[in-house]
Amino acid sequence: MEVNSDGYSVAWAEAGIVVVNFGILSGREATQAELDRLAHALRRAGAGTEMTISAVRRQDYGQGFEGVVHQVYITLDGSPTPWVQMCGEWALNCAEEWSIEPLEMA
Repeated sequence: MEVNSDGYSVAWAEAGIVVVNFGILSGREATQAELDRLAHALRRAGAGTEMTISAVRRQDYGQGFEGVVHQVYITLDGSPTPWVQMCGEWALNCAEEWSIEPLEMA
């Protein structure tokens, strides 16, 4: 599991995929260019030629709570575990390049 300096889980392997908690770092969805950059980096590193990368926006609602979660799911041939650190570093780099601060509620 890849963890950022605030102690949040950034990336982990789950059910044969790498899950990246992208929005917790950046406050936004991953762009198409960022997803393409991840795919190219994984290929160059030897992850194989075939993979599926999905960027998901999920909205959660509960008693007195509303939240938006932006996650990226990477499905690769073989075990996802060797790629967790690389995917976490990709997310951290993307967040350093461009992040959105959360809105303050009045």
